[in-house]
Amino acid sequence: MSTNRTHLMRAARRGFTMVEVIVIVTVLALLMTVVTTNVMSSLGKSQTQLAKTQAAKIAQALNMYLIETGQSSPEDGFDLTMLTLRSDDGGGPGGPYLPKSDDIIDPWGNQFIIISPGEVNADYDVLSYGKDAAPGGEGVNLDITQ
Repeated sequence: MSTNRTHLMRAARRGFTMVEVIVIVTVLALLMTVVTTNVMSSLGKSQTQLAKTQAAKIAQALNMYLIETGQSSPEDGFDLTMLTLRSDDGGGPGGPYLPKSDDIIDPWGNQFIIISPGEVNADYDVLSYGKDAAPGGEGVNLDITQ
């Protein structure tokens, strides 16, 4: 009989106490917070870098368009969709200069903007207003100009 009682007492002690469970859940929550913060920060940096790369690609395509159409700079209010059109559809003679219509959209879903004459460059600027889609800002909201 005492062997049976000892066996039952050992079985009861095998589980975790409520305090141990609370401590484990708290530690896991803290770890998830740190990991999530680092991942989101890295995502913001990669989106900014992607926007810079896309702006450079647009500037290169726009230069080709300007050369082939004999213009020195884009007219004010230039529509970037011109770079995605074939010559048969109203684009430049060698168009399309960008293979996809998504190439003129920044990582945050906003269309890049052409400012002519440029504020940073002499002829024109390719601009994304960042995540907030408003002038100015810091971090992922920083304006990107090529």
